[in-house]
Amino acid sequence: MQSLVYDPNLTENEAFTRGKYFNIALSVAILPCLFLIFQRFFSRLQAINLLLITAFTVFLFRAAYFQAEILFYFLSFCGFLLMAWMLNKPSWKLGIATGVLMGITHLTKASILPGLALFVLAFLAQSIYLFYSNLRNKTFSFNEVKNNFLLRILSLALVIFCFLLTVYPYISTSQRVFGHYFYNVNSTFYIWYDSWNEAKQGTRAYGDGKGWPEMPPEQIPSLEKYLQEHTASDIFERLFDGLNKVIVVAKDSYGYFKYLVIYLAIALLTTLANLRSLKITKSQVFLLFFYFSYFTAYTLLYAWYIPIASGNRFTLALFLPLMFCLAAAINANASERPQIQLAGKQFSWFHLFNLFVLGMILFELYPILTNRIVTTFAGT
Repeated sequence: MQSLVYDPNLTENEAFTRGKYFNIALSVAILPCLFLIFQRFFSRLQAINLLLITAFTVFLFRAAYFQAEILFYFLSFCGFLLMAWMLNKPSWKLGIATGVLMGITHLTKASILPGLALFVLAFLAQSIYLFYSNLRNKTFSFNEVKNNFLLRILSLALVIFCFLLTVYPYISTSQRVFGHYFYNVNSTFYIWYDSWNEAKQGTRAYGDGKGWPEMPPEQIPSLEKYLQEHTASDIFERLFDGLNKVIVVAKDSYGYFKYLVIYLAIALLTTLANLRSLKITKSQVFLLFFYFSYFTAYTLLYAWYIPIASGNRFTLALFLPLMFCLAAAINANASERPQIQLAGKQFSWFHLFNLFVLGMILFELYPILTNRIVTTFAGT
């Protein structure tokens, strides 16, 4: 997309300026799309809150850079929703849409393979469970059960096929140049170094961006090599320190962290308060497994990668999916009780909560637009 505005005759500063304005315009175009998605699942007030939080505590800070992050955040969020939808109501049309979108997301930033793998695992487990469960219940004939199972497998196969078809022009070039279809210096090499300096002196210095690094095979980093050279204590310490830094960076960042904490706290409290009335089918357990494994796996991966790149541009890929899930959990537990009485009138806690969040973000706009935006670096 940036190639539409790029000109090789421009100086570096001119190219950056043009790319920056293009990214700002793209960000502005994405926000109404997000609002339509939010409004599809939530009330108007909830959708406005989520949009304002996203716009003024994430997008505003990342828009003015020549980077793919904002587009990736949007596409990966849409992909997350489609995968969740597939686990609820799979179909061949949805399978095609999911596969193509995940392929485009991968081409934007090669970070979606773990999430896609977890989805495939959850979907297969759910399909096998439904097959044997329907057979035992004897509500459907064997042919009906078999056909339903085959349709589910077909929809999953379409996800994988359309994903590979979408990315094939890129991965075939990777195979030709680097010898691997899904070649990525971050996940192939850098993730197994202990610091960015090690990576720069290692495969990066031996041309990993132009081809497979020309260095002795025993010096090329890998999972096997890392496990041989590090103890369990080293691994635990790296993860623990990484998780701590992920939280610290988010807390000291653009202002989104407090909204995550507030939504998480309300989601937990309302879920616990309604625990007895919660009705989760065994089939829905696989959807919950996908949610939990998705956020856990990516959080651990980002924590592990902190010694190489310590900014929050990676972890922010979880912001939209997490805020959506927390808002959905709060929404599912919303009720007219308990009522709160103000000025002789009774109000639902749920409505007051959303008004409170709206007041927070509106009150915060002035410091964001006058001070934070000009003093916070967001390019990493």
